Amino acid sequence: MIRSYKVAFVALFVGLLVLTMFAVSVNTYRHATRVSLDFSADILSEMSAKVIGRTSEVFEAARDFAEINALIIAEQGLADHQALFRLFGQQLALRPQLESLYVASPDGDFIQVRSSPQLMTRLIRRPAEAGEVAETSEQTHGEQAGRSRSPLVSERIVYRDPDFAPIARINGDSGYDPRQRAWYRQAMASEGLQWSRVYRFANTEIHGITAARAVRAADGSLLAVVGVDISLGSLSQFLTEQRVARGGIALILDAERRLIAIPRTLKLRSDAPASGALPSVDDLQMRWLVDAYHHHGANTLRTSGINRVAYSLTETQGQRYLGHRQAFPPEIGNDWELMIVVPEASLLESARRLFSEAAAVSLMLLVIATTAVSYLALRLFQPLKRLVRNTELIREFRFADVKRVPSRFTEIKAMDEAIWKMSQGLRSLEKFVPKDVGRQLIKSGKRVEPGAEVRELSLLLTGASDLASLCAALPPARITALLSRQLDVFTDTILRHKGTIDNFLGESILAFWGAPVAIEDSVDRACRAALACRDAEGALHAEWAKTRPTDEPAPSLNLFSIHHGRAIVGAIGSRKRMSWTAIGDNVALGWDLHQLNRRYGTRIIISGEARRQVADRYWTRRLDVLPLSGGARQLEVFELIERRERALPPDRLQAIASYEAGLKALLAGDWETAEAIFTPLAEQAPDDLAVALMMNRCSAGDACFWPGLAGPRDDLLTGPFATRARADAAVDLSIEHPGDDSDGEPGDDASATERGD
Repeated sequence: MIRSYKVAFVALFVGLLVLTMFAVSVNTYRHATRVSLDFSADILSEMSAKVIGRTSEVFEAARDFAEINALIIAEQGLADHQALFRLFGQQLALRPQLESLYVASPDGDFIQVRSSPQLMTRLIRRPAEAGEVAETSEQTHGEQAGRSRSPLVSERIVYRDPDFAPIARINGDSGYDPRQRAWYRQAMASEGLQWSRVYRFANTEIHGITAARAVRAADGSLLAVVGVDISLGSLSQFLTEQRVARGGIALILDAERRLIAIPRTLKLRSDAPASGALPSVDDLQMRWLVDAYHHHGANTLRTSGINRVAYSLTETQGQRYLGHRQAFPPEIGNDWELMIVVPEASLLESARRLFSEAAAVSLMLLVIATTAVSYLALRLFQPLKRLVRNTELIREFRFADVKRVPSRFTEIKAMDEAIWKMSQGLRSLEKFVPKDVGRQLIKSGKRVEPGAEVRELSLLLTGASDLASLCAALPPARITALLSRQLDVFTDTILRHKGTIDNFLGESILAFWGAPVAIEDSVDRACRAALACRDAEGALHAEWAKTRPTDEPAPSLNLFSIHHGRAIVGAIGSRKRMSWTAIGDNVALGWDLHQLNRRYGTRIIISGEARRQVADRYWTRRLDVLPLSGGARQLEVFELIERRERALPPDRLQAIASYEAGLKALLAGDWETAEAIFTPLAEQAPDDLAVALMMNRCSAGDACFWPGLAGPRDDLLTGPFATRARADAAVDLSIEHPGDDSDGEPGDDASATERGD
């Protein structure tokens, strides 16, 4: 699955480009193949016409020579055989494809010039009586008897050089009688030029065809028969010399599938018939030629779109072949046809070469286009990637990490400007909305509506112990500067400990852990944040002391309280104006605990509920047990001193233990014991208001006595802590701690019990 827009863009572009190029190339190749085949068929048709034309020229020359020789013999007769030799020799020189030219008289005389296997002249003279004997023999015994040797028939053969000069002579008898040959009889039986069927020549034993014509006198009597031999070997040589397409073969066949002429390079099967008969197409070794012949039918025929030439496409062993067949003209007098078969690969070689070159060019263009698009995508999507990163930083409220994204693209510049302004606006909003709340609102993607939920929260409250005196002594600008600096330090400290700042009330801060994200160690984080704020405040006051004017009073110390309990937290307010805050009795109780620091002279008060979760991690002092409104519930309060990994001096630990022992005795109504314990503590720490308070209670004999009640917040009768000017002797505010002996560790809250005074 593609997750990158840049990769998807490049892949889509390259894919579409490849698909387009592939479709165009395939379509072009398909059409080019069809056009090439059609064009090749037209070429083969023209080539066939050329081969047939040149073959026909040989037949036409034979016919012309036969007609010319007939006219000459009709005028001059056969007496001057030397003149006929020269005439026939010149004619053979003009047409080397001809095998021989000759003339035969009714008396059996025979005058011949033959070119194969060597140029020669032949003269057979037969006296009249020899001719009669031969005729009688023919009538009695047939053709074979007519060939019987007679001492009266003479034959003279003269071998000649290319200039027709004699080089050797042979004289002898001859049993050859032209009058018994089929060509002679065919010429006598019909008028005009006659073409024989393919047969074997008597002298050379090679196959050929003869054009013969009877020469008659004015009265119709036979004067002679002239003939012209054309050997099939000369036609095969002629086909061998023809330049067909690479790998192509041209064949001449008759209607009986016999091979009239084939290229000399073509081989026959080993089981082909003997040389006495013409081989057929099925005797060829090349199977694709046989298939091309037999499958030249309606199912394989196609028509070229140029000259409307019919051709066939056959397939043999996975290779395709184009075949074209064309009949010889009827004036030759034979049912011959020319078949040319060419491998498709050779015909499409140019097209495939062109396609390969086009593919190479397309590949180069594809590489160039891919490189260009990749570069463009990099220039385009790298800024987009940085913009996406900026939106992620905004979603995480990490506005300080948002950076401007330079780009030459107008759209990206506009997006960057919008995201930058949004980050700056939200950065300002961060001062009013808790960061975790903002993250959740952005993550949810929902419209904010009034709504809240009950959550377990660990509350931290801070506030100056005596802001009124400072305000009376300093100008507003100075007070604002000091408070802003102090709030900045406290805010950073709380946020560093993953706290959520609810709001600021003047110099006071309400922060909590557990919403909007639940945290397992929320009390521990609150305690660490309170101690860190206290330490940071000490360092801040030490820094101010170096530059503070002598007449300027020292800033008042901040007081802290930590409480844990259930509260309502969420978007609270009207639909037009809302505040994400926490409300409830435990929030109010946290504020009241913060005020109790003034009574006990402490810096950090932690409720018993919160202390139970971190007792093993922090040094604490059990300050008091207070009845809440109605008297049915009590609240333990502790002073948070330090983390346990920081060791306290032994005298401090002893003072804490003594204070808690005295408090236990006081809550039990053992005033003498309690006073005996608190008296030395008061002497050791005269500024410890908690010890002074316990001494006053011992003197008053009242576990809930609060001296110096003054003002509405001092009147604890109107607050959450129920008290009386003097507690009844029957009220016991002690809290049982199961399994706890003297270490001051709190247990479960217990109900108050009556006791005597």
